[in-house]
Amino acid sequence: MSIAPAVPDRKSYDLYFAVGEKRLIWRYSDHGVTLSDDAIAWIAGGLQSHAPFSDIVGVHLQLGYIEDSAIGTCRLSFADGSGLVIVSSNKRGFEDAALDRIYVEFVQDLHARIAAQRDARACFTAGFGAGRYLFGKIVIVVAGLFFIVTPVAALLFTGDWKLALLTYSGAVLVWPVYKVMQANAPRSYDPRQVPPELMPVRLNLPPKVDTVLLDSN
Repeated sequence: MSIAPAVPDRKSYDLYFAVGEKRLIWRYSDHGVTLSDDAIAWIAGGLQSHAPFSDIVGVHLQLGYIEDSAIGTCRLSFADGSGLVIVSSNKRGFEDAALDRIYVEFVQDLHARIAAQRDARACFTAGFGAGRYLFGKIVIVVAGLFFIVTPVAALLFTGDWKLALLTYSGAVLVWPVYKVMQANAPRSYDPRQVPPELMPVRLNLPPKVDTVLLDSN
């Protein structure tokens, strides 16, 4: 009795992405990445490309905020020096609830597949670079002193309760920056434990997802 060959476990995720190492992108035009047993594939500018997981030398996660919208970024670095950046946003760079969920599923699936490879050599890192992170901490301290500590001290000395409103407004301004810095502390991590704080939304996903919904935004 012959045994039918195993069918590759392929999943497609309709997420926007950019090829290369561009840091600032005003509008995404390409979308749709596919994960198979041992590779990632995408189509950019009408050209189909793929890379074995063994060619991925770096996976880097970040979480940014546009006003109150969280945007996840997964940056892949390949052995030949090229890169691929997959984001949770829509084509205009803004948050989309449906894409948030697909992005989290993609990131968890990608990490699980890479971790299962015997010849995997990727380094898994997260957050800002050391210089950017230090600058961010300095900004938080300065902003906290200016917008929170100073008004509170003035309130204690003058008793002018209008300063309480100023303190509240300062806290509203400082909090998003603090939240970004907390999530993006530079570090490495285990691919079997993806940092939940770097996801745009937290999901309790089942261990096996047979169908992935595609979004055509």
